[in-house]
This record gives sequence, structure tokens and C-alpha cells, in this order.
Amino acid sequence: MSINFNWYPGHMAKTKREITEDIKLIDVVIEILDSRIPISSQNPDIQSIISNKKKIILLNKYDLADDKETKKWQEKFKKQGIETLLVEANCGKGINQVISKIQEIMKEDIEKYAEKGRTNKTIRVIVLGIPNVRKVFIY
Repeated sequence: MSINFNWYPGHMAKTKREITEDIKLIDVVIEILDSRIPISSQNPDIQSIISNKKKIILLNKYDLADDKETKKWQEKFKKQGIETLLVEANCGKGINQVISKIQEIMKEDIEKYAEKGRTNKTIRVIVLGIPNVRKVFIY
């Protein structure tokens, strides 16, 4: 007798399907990771879903992480061509930088749209992260 266990909860499978369908409409992906455990707090499926989209990693809870280790992670992500920001979403620290960073990485695209006469292009952003990384933003 064989028993199959499906550990992947239905709501996560549904969300993954929805993200996969909607990603073509997205300009920038923001992935929130826990600064203390960046790799362990990453959903391995996200990389395959977002493919070649522009990406920003928010290292949340940075006030609880070791500064030296956090800097190493930032350098590692930078070598991969991924921008990072340090945030503490619980109290809003670092959140103001997110909009500026989005505009910075979308600058070339915005200029291309402007050359074609398309001004005020809406930049579409998706925020992703596993549970407990605090996907809460305070503006």
C-alpha cells in the first residue's frame, strides 16, 4: 500500500498559479526576506516564476540581524545583479527608499516609453515573500 502526502497547501498552489499567470504584467518584483536567514526565507519557486524581471530584495528585520553578515548578503546579491534594501517593516524603517529604488531601476524603461510618447507609465510591482517575513508596509 502506498500513501502520497501532499505537503504543499492548496492556498500556496493557487497563489503560485496566480503569480505565474500575472507575472507577464509585472515590471518589478520585490521579494522580502528575513535578514537573519535570507536563503532559508526564500521561496525556491519564485526564481523560476519571475525569470528575467527586475528584482529588489528587501532584507527585513535587519535590526535583529548581524550587521557584518547582512553586508555579506548584500554583496552576494549585488554580484547577482540584484538590488537590496534594509527594512524594518514592522515600524516602517527603510520603506521610504523602496519607491526611489523602483524608479532607479526602471529609469531606462521609463525613458524608452517617454521617447515613444508614453509618459506617466504605470510601474507594476508585485511583493512576494514566505509567511512570517512581514510583508507589511507603512507609508
